[in-house]
Amino acid sequence: MKRQQNYWKHLHRKHMNRQLLFLERILYGDGVTPFNIVFVVKIAGTISHENLRNALTKIQAKHPLLRSGIKTDDKKMPHFFINDKAPEIPIRIIERRHNDDWIEASKDAWANVFDTQNGPMMSITWVRSPGTSELLMSLHHCMCDGGAAMLLIREILDLLDNPEKEIGRHTAFTTIQDIVPPQILHGRKQLFKAAVNGAVVRLALSAAATFISPGKTVKFDRKADYLISWKFSKADSSALFKACSAAGVTVNTALCVAFLSAFREVRGVAAHNKVTCPVDIRKFVENIRKDTMFSFGLALTLSMEKDPSMSFWEKTRLLQKKVTDKMAGMNPYDFLMTLENAHSTVHKMRKVLTYGKVGNDLMFSNLGKLDIPCHFNTFDIETIYSPSVIGPFANPTTIITSTFDNQIDFTFISNDGLLPYLDALSIKDSAITLLQHETAPITETVLS
Repeated sequence: MKRQQNYWKHLHRKHMNRQLLFLERILYGDGVTPFNIVFVVKIAGTISHENLRNALTKIQAKHPLLRSGIKTDDKKMPHFFINDKAPEIPIRIIERRHNDDWIEASKDAWANVFDTQNGPMMSITWVRSPGTSELLMSLHHCMCDGGAAMLLIREILDLLDNPEKEIGRHTAFTTIQDIVPPQILHGRKQLFKAAVNGAVVRLALSAAATFISPGKTVKFDRKADYLISWKFSKADSSALFKACSAAGVTVNTALCVAFLSAFREVRGVAAHNKVTCPVDIRKFVENIRKDTMFSFGLALTLSMEKDPSMSFWEKTRLLQKKVTDKMAGMNPYDFLMTLENAHSTVHKMRKVLTYGKVGNDLMFSNLGKLDIPCHFNTFDIETIYSPSVIGPFANPTTIITSTFDNQIDFTFISNDGLLPYLDALSIKDSAITLLQHETAPITETVLS
Protein backbone atom coordinates (compact mmCIF):
# COMPACT_ATOMS: atom_id res chain seq x y z
CA MET A 1 0.00 0.00 0.00
CA LYS A 2 2.82 2.42 0.86
CA ARG A 3 4.41 1.79 -2.55
CA GLN A 4 1.06 2.55 -4.18
CA GLN A 5 0.73 5.82 -2.27
CA ASN A 6 4.25 6.85 -3.29
CA TYR A 7 3.34 6.15 -6.92
CA TRP A 8 0.37 8.49 -6.73
CA LYS A 9 2.39 11.23 -5.04
CA HIS A 10 4.95 11.00 -7.83
CA LEU A 11 2.31 10.95 -10.54
CA HIS A 12 0.36 13.91 -9.24
CA ARG A 13 3.23 16.26 -8.47
CA LYS A 14 2.46 19.54 -10.20
CA HIS A 15 5.28 20.51 -12.57
CA MET A 16 5.72 22.16 -15.91
CA ASN A 17 5.53 18.68 -17.34
CA ARG A 18 3.34 15.74 -16.51
CA GLN A 19 2.80 12.16 -17.58
CA LEU A 20 -0.01 11.53 -20.02
CA LEU A 21 -3.04 9.91 -18.43
CA PHE A 22 -4.07 6.46 -19.64
CA LEU A 23 -6.76 7.66 -22.07
CA GLU A 24 -4.54 10.50 -23.29
CA ARG A 25 -2.00 7.82 -24.22
CA ILE A 26 -4.71 5.93 -26.13
CA LEU A 27 -5.50 9.05 -28.14
CA TYR A 28 -1.81 9.92 -28.56
CA GLY A 29 -1.07 6.48 -30.01
CA ASP A 30 2.38 6.13 -31.51
CA GLY A 31 2.81 9.88 -31.87
CA VAL A 32 2.86 9.86 -35.66
CA THR A 33 -0.56 8.45 -36.59
CA PRO A 34 -3.08 11.33 -36.92
CA PHE A 35 -5.99 11.49 -34.50
CA ASN A 36 -7.28 15.00 -35.02
CA ILE A 37 -10.47 16.83 -34.13
CA VAL A 38 -11.57 19.60 -36.52
CA PHE A 39 -13.98 22.48 -35.88
CA VAL A 40 -15.31 24.82 -38.58
CA VAL A 41 -16.82 28.30 -38.16
CA LYS A 42 -18.28 30.19 -41.12
CA ILE A 43 -17.82 33.95 -40.77
CA ALA A 44 -19.64 36.66 -42.72
CA GLY A 45 -17.52 39.79 -42.83
CA THR A 46 -13.88 40.72 -42.97
CA ILE A 47 -11.19 39.41 -40.66
CA SER A 48 -7.53 40.33 -40.82
CA HIS A 49 -4.46 38.14 -40.72
CA GLU A 50 -3.01 40.45 -38.06
CA ASN A 51 -5.99 39.98 -35.74
CA LEU A 52 -6.04 36.22 -36.31
CA ARG A 53 -2.36 35.97 -35.47
CA ASN A 54 -2.93 38.06 -32.34
CA ALA A 55 -5.78 35.77 -31.27
CA LEU A 56 -3.68 32.64 -31.72
CA THR A 57 -0.75 34.18 -29.86
CA LYS A 58 -2.98 34.97 -26.88
CA ILE A 59 -4.65 31.56 -26.64
CA GLN A 60 -1.27 29.88 -27.01
CA ALA A 61 0.04 32.03 -24.16
CA LYS A 62 -2.98 31.15 -22.00
CA HIS A 63 -3.13 27.38 -22.44
CA PRO A 64 0.00 25.34 -21.60
CA LEU A 65 -1.09 22.46 -23.83
CA LEU A 66 -0.89 24.74 -26.87
CA ARG A 67 2.80 25.33 -26.12
CA SER A 68 3.50 21.69 -25.38
CA GLY A 69 5.23 18.75 -26.92
CA ILE A 70 5.40 15.12 -25.85
CA LYS A 71 8.58 13.29 -24.94
CA THR A 72 9.13 9.86 -23.42
CA ASP A 73 11.24 9.24 -20.34
CA ASP A 74 13.73 6.41 -19.83
CA LYS A 75 10.82 4.10 -18.95
CA LYS A 76 9.11 4.93 -22.25
CA MET A 77 6.36 6.87 -20.52
CA PRO A 78 5.18 9.88 -22.57
CA HIS A 79 5.03 13.26 -20.84
CA PHE A 80 3.59 16.60 -21.84
CA PHE A 81 6.17 19.32 -21.39
CA ILE A 82 5.84 23.06 -21.86
CA ASN A 83 8.11 24.06 -24.70
CA ASP A 84 9.06 27.70 -24.18
CA LYS A 85 10.42 27.69 -27.73
CA ALA A 86 7.33 26.12 -29.29
CA PRO A 87 6.61 27.46 -32.80
CA GLU A 88 3.55 29.67 -33.22
CA ILE A 89 0.27 28.04 -34.26
CA PRO A 90 0.45 27.77 -38.06
CA ILE A 91 -2.10 29.41 -40.37
CA ARG A 92 -2.73 27.83 -43.77
CA ILE A 93 -4.66 30.03 -46.22
CA ILE A 94 -6.84 28.61 -49.01
CA GLU A 95 -8.70 30.85 -51.42
CA ARG A 96 -12.41 30.12 -51.18
CA ARG A 97 -14.10 29.12 -54.43
CA HIS A 98 -17.04 26.94 -53.39
CA ASN A 99 -19.32 26.65 -50.36
CA ASP A 100 -18.06 23.14 -49.58
CA ASP A 101 -14.31 23.84 -49.83
CA TRP A 102 -14.23 23.44 -46.05
CA ILE A 103 -15.08 19.74 -46.38
CA GLU A 104 -11.97 18.94 -48.40
CA ALA A 105 -9.95 21.17 -46.09
CA SER A 106 -11.30 19.16 -43.13
CA LYS A 107 -10.16 15.91 -44.73
CA ASP A 108 -6.70 17.39 -45.19
CA ALA A 109 -6.72 18.41 -41.53
CA TRP A 110 -7.63 14.85 -40.47
CA ALA A 111 -4.50 13.58 -42.19
CA ASN A 112 -2.16 16.27 -40.88
CA VAL A 113 0.66 14.87 -38.73
CA PHE A 114 1.51 17.24 -35.90
CA ASP A 115 5.02 17.58 -34.56
CA THR A 116 4.08 15.97 -31.26
CA GLN A 117 7.64 16.14 -29.95
CA ASN A 118 7.86 19.92 -30.09
CA GLY A 119 4.33 21.21 -30.66
CA PRO A 120 2.15 23.00 -31.19
CA MET A 121 -0.48 20.32 -31.74
CA MET A 122 -2.92 22.79 -33.25
CA SER A 123 -3.29 24.46 -36.63
CA ILE A 124 -5.66 26.84 -38.41
CA THR A 125 -6.85 26.60 -42.00
CA TRP A 126 -8.38 29.82 -43.30
CA VAL A 127 -10.65 29.25 -46.30
CA ARG A 128 -10.74 32.88 -47.38
CA SER A 129 -12.76 35.16 -49.63
CA PRO A 130 -13.45 38.92 -49.37
CA GLY A 131 -16.83 38.63 -47.62
CA THR A 132 -17.01 35.06 -46.31
CA SER A 133 -14.50 32.81 -44.61
CA GLU A 134 -14.40 29.44 -42.92
CA LEU A 135 -11.94 29.06 -40.07
CA LEU A 136 -10.92 25.45 -39.48
CA MET A 137 -9.30 24.70 -36.15
CA SER A 138 -7.53 21.34 -35.97
CA LEU A 139 -6.12 19.87 -32.75
CA HIS A 140 -4.64 16.55 -31.72
CA HIS A 141 -7.30 14.68 -29.77
CA CYS A 142 -4.87 13.69 -27.01
CA MET A 143 -5.09 17.21 -25.57
CA CYS A 144 -8.55 18.40 -26.56
CA ASP A 145 -12.18 17.25 -26.54
CA GLY A 146 -15.29 18.97 -27.87
CA GLY A 147 -15.81 21.12 -24.80
CA ALA A 148 -12.23 22.37 -24.81
CA ALA A 149 -12.35 23.10 -28.53
CA MET A 150 -15.52 25.19 -28.16
CA LEU A 151 -13.73 27.18 -25.45
CA LEU A 152 -10.88 27.90 -27.87
CA ILE A 153 -13.26 28.89 -30.67
CA ARG A 154 -15.06 31.34 -28.39
CA GLU A 155 -11.74 32.85 -27.28
CA ILE A 156 -10.52 33.18 -30.88
CA LEU A 157 -13.75 34.87 -32.00
CA ASP A 158 -13.72 37.26 -29.02
CA LEU A 159 -10.13 38.23 -29.82
CA LEU A 160 -10.81 38.63 -33.54
CA ASP A 161 -13.57 41.06 -32.59
CA ASN A 162 -11.62 42.78 -29.81
CA PRO A 163 -7.84 42.30 -30.15
CA GLU A 164 -7.19 44.12 -26.87
CA LYS A 165 -9.24 41.71 -24.76
CA GLU A 166 -7.41 39.92 -21.96
CA ILE A 167 -8.19 36.21 -21.53
CA GLY A 168 -5.84 35.36 -18.67
CA ARG A 169 -3.19 32.71 -18.47
CA HIS A 170 -2.76 29.27 -16.93
CA THR A 171 0.72 28.64 -15.55
CA ALA A 172 0.71 24.84 -15.32
CA PHE A 173 -0.97 21.68 -16.54
CA THR A 174 -4.14 20.30 -15.03
CA THR A 175 -3.18 17.15 -13.13
CA ILE A 176 -5.13 14.40 -11.41
CA GLN A 177 -4.23 16.09 -8.15
CA ASP A 178 -6.23 19.10 -9.36
CA ILE A 179 -9.18 16.94 -10.38
CA VAL A 180 -9.60 14.23 -7.74
CA PRO A 181 -10.32 15.35 -4.15
CA PRO A 182 -7.42 14.50 -1.79
CA GLN A 183 -9.53 12.30 0.47
CA ILE A 184 -10.28 10.10 -2.53
CA LEU A 185 -6.88 10.37 -4.18
CA HIS A 186 -4.97 9.29 -1.10
CA GLY A 187 -7.61 7.25 0.74
CA ARG A 188 -6.44 3.73 1.57
CA LYS A 189 -9.78 2.21 0.58
CA GLN A 190 -9.85 4.07 -2.73
CA LEU A 191 -6.24 3.19 -3.53
CA PHE A 192 -6.87 -0.48 -2.82
CA LYS A 193 -10.03 -0.48 -4.95
CA ALA A 194 -8.19 1.24 -7.82
CA ALA A 195 -5.36 -1.30 -7.62
CA VAL A 196 -7.77 -4.25 -7.73
CA ASN A 197 -9.87 -2.79 -10.53
CA GLY A 198 -6.72 -1.89 -12.44
CA ALA A 199 -5.56 -5.51 -12.20
CA VAL A 200 -8.91 -6.66 -13.59
CA VAL A 201 -8.56 -4.23 -16.51
CA ARG A 202 -5.03 -5.45 -17.22
CA LEU A 203 -6.17 -9.08 -17.24
CA ALA A 204 -9.15 -8.32 -19.49
CA LEU A 205 -7.04 -6.39 -21.99
CA SER A 206 -4.35 -9.06 -22.03
CA ALA A 207 -6.96 -11.74 -22.74
CA ALA A 208 -8.66 -9.69 -25.46
CA ALA A 209 -5.39 -8.77 -27.17
CA THR A 210 -4.23 -12.41 -27.25
CA PHE A 211 -6.84 -13.32 -29.87
CA ILE A 212 -6.18 -10.38 -32.18
CA SER A 213 -3.80 -10.67 -35.11
CA PRO A 214 -3.13 -7.28 -36.76
CA GLY A 215 -1.73 -9.03 -39.83
CA LYS A 216 -5.10 -10.60 -40.56
CA THR A 217 -7.04 -7.35 -40.23
CA VAL A 218 -8.04 -5.38 -43.30
CA LYS A 219 -6.51 -1.92 -43.11
CA PHE A 220 -8.64 0.97 -44.30
CA ASP A 221 -7.51 3.21 -47.11
CA ARG A 222 -7.59 6.57 -45.34
CA LYS A 223 -8.35 8.21 -48.68
CA ALA A 224 -11.75 6.51 -48.43
CA ASP A 225 -12.67 8.47 -45.30
CA TYR A 226 -15.68 10.72 -45.92
CA LEU A 227 -17.70 13.48 -44.29
CA ILE A 228 -21.42 14.15 -44.75
CA SER A 229 -22.82 17.42 -43.42
CA TRP A 230 -26.43 18.55 -43.14
CA LYS A 231 -28.75 20.66 -41.02
CA PHE A 232 -32.28 20.45 -39.72
CA SER A 233 -34.35 23.48 -40.59
CA LYS A 234 -35.25 25.72 -37.68
CA ALA A 235 -38.81 24.41 -37.91
CA ASP A 236 -37.70 20.76 -37.76
CA SER A 237 -35.26 21.55 -34.96
CA SER A 238 -37.99 23.29 -32.94
CA ALA A 239 -40.38 20.40 -33.52
CA LEU A 240 -37.82 17.91 -32.21
CA PHE A 241 -37.09 20.03 -29.12
CA LYS A 242 -40.81 20.28 -28.34
CA ALA A 243 -41.50 16.59 -28.93
CA CYS A 244 -38.64 15.53 -26.68
CA SER A 245 -39.82 17.87 -23.95
CA ALA A 246 -43.34 16.49 -24.21
CA ALA A 247 -42.07 12.91 -24.02
CA GLY A 248 -39.76 13.63 -21.09
CA VAL A 249 -36.58 12.62 -22.92
CA THR A 250 -33.44 14.39 -24.07
CA VAL A 251 -32.73 15.25 -27.68
CA ASN A 252 -29.59 13.13 -27.36
CA THR A 253 -31.62 10.01 -26.53
CA ALA A 254 -34.13 10.60 -29.31
CA LEU A 255 -31.34 10.99 -31.85
CA CYS A 256 -29.70 7.77 -30.61
CA VAL A 257 -32.93 5.85 -31.24
CA ALA A 258 -33.33 7.48 -34.65
CA PHE A 259 -29.84 6.54 -35.78
CA LEU A 260 -29.95 3.01 -34.35
CA SER A 261 -33.27 2.52 -36.17
CA ALA A 262 -31.77 3.88 -39.38
CA PHE A 263 -28.73 1.59 -39.12
CA ARG A 264 -31.01 -1.41 -38.65
CA GLU A 265 -33.20 -0.43 -41.60
CA VAL A 266 -30.25 0.08 -43.96
CA ARG A 267 -27.74 -2.48 -42.69
CA GLY A 268 -30.12 -5.24 -41.65
CA VAL A 269 -28.37 -8.14 -39.89
CA ALA A 270 -25.05 -6.29 -40.17
CA ALA A 271 -26.30 -3.69 -37.66
CA HIS A 272 -25.18 -4.17 -34.05
CA ASN A 273 -27.89 -2.12 -32.31
CA LYS A 274 -25.20 -0.44 -30.21
CA VAL A 275 -24.15 3.18 -29.93
CA THR A 276 -21.33 4.59 -27.82
CA CYS A 277 -21.94 8.06 -26.39
CA PRO A 278 -19.21 10.14 -24.75
CA VAL A 279 -20.23 11.93 -21.57
CA ASP A 280 -18.63 15.25 -20.65
CA ILE A 281 -16.60 14.57 -17.52
CA ARG A 282 -17.03 18.21 -16.50
CA LYS A 283 -20.62 17.40 -15.51
CA PHE A 284 -19.25 15.23 -12.71
CA VAL A 285 -15.93 16.88 -11.84
CA GLU A 286 -16.32 20.52 -10.88
CA ASN A 287 -12.56 20.92 -10.45
CA ILE A 288 -12.06 20.80 -14.22
CA ARG A 289 -12.52 24.49 -14.89
CA LYS A 290 -14.63 25.59 -17.81
CA ASP A 291 -11.72 27.55 -19.27
CA THR A 292 -9.33 24.60 -19.03
CA MET A 293 -8.40 22.21 -21.82
CA PHE A 294 -9.08 18.50 -21.23
CA SER A 295 -9.14 15.68 -23.75
CA PHE A 296 -11.52 12.90 -22.73
CA GLY A 297 -14.66 12.02 -20.81
CA LEU A 298 -16.74 9.09 -19.70
CA ALA A 299 -18.78 6.90 -22.03
CA LEU A 300 -22.10 5.07 -22.27
CA THR A 301 -22.81 2.08 -24.50
CA LEU A 302 -26.51 1.89 -25.32
CA SER A 303 -28.91 -0.41 -27.17
CA MET A 304 -32.56 0.19 -27.98
CA GLU A 305 -35.47 -2.20 -27.68
CA LYS A 306 -35.97 -4.36 -30.78
CA ASP A 307 -39.69 -5.05 -30.31
CA PRO A 308 -41.26 -3.95 -33.63
CA SER A 309 -44.61 -3.34 -31.94
CA MET A 310 -43.17 -0.55 -29.79
CA SER A 311 -43.46 3.03 -30.98
CA PHE A 312 -40.52 5.34 -31.49
CA TRP A 313 -41.33 7.28 -28.31
CA GLU A 314 -41.82 4.11 -26.24
CA LYS A 315 -38.34 2.98 -27.26
CA THR A 316 -36.96 6.43 -26.55
CA ARG A 317 -38.45 6.60 -23.05
CA LEU A 318 -37.09 3.15 -22.20
CA LEU A 319 -33.65 4.13 -23.45
CA GLN A 320 -33.86 7.36 -21.47
CA LYS A 321 -34.40 5.35 -18.29
CA LYS A 322 -31.29 3.30 -19.06
CA VAL A 323 -29.31 6.49 -19.64
CA THR A 324 -30.52 8.03 -16.38
CA ASP A 325 -29.68 4.89 -14.39
CA LYS A 326 -26.23 4.55 -15.94
CA MET A 327 -25.43 8.22 -15.44
CA ALA A 328 -26.43 7.97 -11.78
CA GLY A 329 -23.99 5.10 -11.33
CA MET A 330 -21.01 6.84 -12.91
CA ASN A 331 -18.01 7.51 -10.68
CA PRO A 332 -15.38 9.54 -12.54
CA TYR A 333 -12.84 9.26 -9.72
CA ASP A 334 -12.94 5.44 -9.66
CA PHE A 335 -12.76 5.54 -13.47
CA LEU A 336 -9.65 7.74 -13.54
CA MET A 337 -7.82 6.00 -10.72
CA THR A 338 -8.53 2.52 -12.11
CA LEU A 339 -7.13 3.36 -15.53
CA GLU A 340 -4.04 4.96 -14.02
CA ASN A 341 -3.30 1.49 -12.65
CA ALA A 342 -3.45 -0.03 -16.15
CA HIS A 343 -0.64 1.85 -17.94
CA SER A 344 1.34 -1.35 -18.53
CA THR A 345 -1.38 -2.56 -20.91
CA VAL A 346 -1.99 0.66 -22.85
CA HIS A 347 -0.49 -0.91 -25.99
CA LYS A 348 -2.94 -3.80 -25.65
CA MET A 349 -5.87 -1.41 -25.41
CA ARG A 350 -4.73 0.30 -28.62
CA LYS A 351 -4.40 -3.12 -30.27
CA VAL A 352 -7.96 -4.07 -29.28
CA LEU A 353 -9.41 -0.73 -30.42
CA THR A 354 -7.46 -0.69 -33.69
CA TYR A 355 -7.66 -4.32 -34.81
CA GLY A 356 -10.45 -5.84 -32.73
CA LYS A 357 -13.86 -6.86 -33.99
CA VAL A 358 -16.28 -3.97 -34.46
CA GLY A 359 -19.09 -4.31 -31.92
CA ASN A 360 -21.04 -1.06 -32.26
CA ASP A 361 -22.69 0.84 -35.10
CA LEU A 362 -21.36 4.27 -34.28
CA MET A 363 -20.06 6.79 -31.82
CA PHE A 364 -22.67 9.50 -31.27
CA SER A 365 -21.95 12.82 -29.60
CA ASN A 366 -24.27 15.77 -29.08
CA LEU A 367 -22.56 19.01 -28.07
CA GLY A 368 -25.94 20.62 -27.43
CA LYS A 369 -26.55 24.35 -27.74
CA LEU A 370 -23.32 26.20 -28.45
CA ASP A 371 -22.61 29.18 -26.21
CA ILE A 372 -21.48 31.44 -29.03
CA PRO A 373 -23.37 34.52 -30.25
CA CYS A 374 -24.42 34.99 -33.85
CA HIS A 375 -23.32 38.61 -33.99
CA PHE A 376 -20.07 40.30 -33.02
CA ASN A 377 -19.21 43.96 -33.46
CA THR A 378 -17.08 43.47 -36.58
CA PHE A 379 -18.50 40.30 -38.15
CA ASP A 380 -21.32 37.77 -37.95
CA ILE A 381 -21.21 34.02 -37.49
CA GLU A 382 -23.16 32.56 -40.38
CA THR A 383 -22.96 29.02 -39.03
CA ILE A 384 -20.91 26.63 -36.95
CA TYR A 385 -20.53 23.13 -38.33
CA SER A 386 -20.45 20.24 -35.92
CA PRO A 387 -16.89 18.98 -35.44
CA SER A 388 -15.37 16.00 -37.18
CA VAL A 389 -12.85 13.55 -35.78
CA ILE A 390 -11.28 10.41 -37.15
CA GLY A 391 -8.53 8.19 -35.85
CA PRO A 392 -6.97 4.78 -36.46
CA PHE A 393 -9.56 2.67 -34.60
CA ALA A 394 -11.44 -0.25 -36.15
CA ASN A 395 -14.72 1.66 -36.32
CA PRO A 396 -14.32 5.29 -37.33
CA THR A 397 -18.08 5.80 -37.80
CA THR A 398 -19.09 8.89 -35.82
CA ILE A 399 -22.08 11.22 -35.88
CA ILE A 400 -21.73 14.53 -34.06
CA THR A 401 -24.47 17.10 -33.60
CA SER A 402 -24.64 20.61 -32.20
CA THR A 403 -27.17 23.42 -32.13
CA PHE A 404 -26.36 26.96 -33.22
CA ASP A 405 -28.90 29.72 -33.76
CA ASN A 406 -31.74 27.26 -32.94
CA GLN A 407 -30.73 24.92 -35.75
CA ILE A 408 -29.33 21.40 -35.34
CA ASP A 409 -26.25 20.61 -37.42
CA PHE A 410 -25.02 17.09 -38.19
CA THR A 411 -21.63 15.69 -39.16
CA PHE A 412 -21.39 12.04 -40.26
CA ILE A 413 -17.87 10.60 -40.59
CA SER A 414 -16.84 7.10 -41.66
CA ASN A 415 -14.80 5.10 -44.16
CA ASP A 416 -16.10 3.54 -47.36
CA GLY A 417 -14.27 0.30 -46.56
CA LEU A 418 -16.33 -0.22 -43.39
CA LEU A 419 -19.57 1.62 -44.09
CA PRO A 420 -20.17 2.27 -47.80
CA TYR A 421 -20.79 5.92 -48.56
CA LEU A 422 -24.14 5.14 -50.20
CA ASP A 423 -25.24 3.27 -47.07
CA ALA A 424 -24.32 6.29 -44.98
CA LEU A 425 -26.47 8.52 -47.19
CA SER A 426 -29.35 6.06 -46.80
CA ILE A 427 -28.89 6.02 -43.00
CA LYS A 428 -28.97 9.81 -42.97
CA ASP A 429 -32.17 9.92 -45.06
CA SER A 430 -33.84 7.21 -42.98
CA ALA A 431 -33.10 9.01 -39.70
CA ILE A 432 -34.34 12.35 -41.07
CA THR A 433 -37.57 10.80 -42.36
CA LEU A 434 -38.20 9.02 -39.05
CA LEU A 435 -37.64 12.15 -36.97
CA GLN A 436 -39.77 14.33 -39.20
CA HIS A 437 -42.58 11.74 -39.08
CA GLU A 438 -42.42 11.46 -35.29
CA THR A 439 -42.27 15.18 -34.55
CA ALA A 440 -44.59 16.81 -37.06
CA PRO A 441 -47.32 17.13 -36.11
CA ILE A 442 -46.84 16.60 -32.37
CA THR A 443 -49.87 14.67 -31.20
CA GLU A 444 -51.15 13.09 -28.02
CA THR A 445 -49.40 9.84 -28.99
CA VAL A 446 -46.14 11.40 -27.78
CA LEU A 447 -47.59 11.53 -24.28
CA SER A 448 -49.24 8.11 -24.35
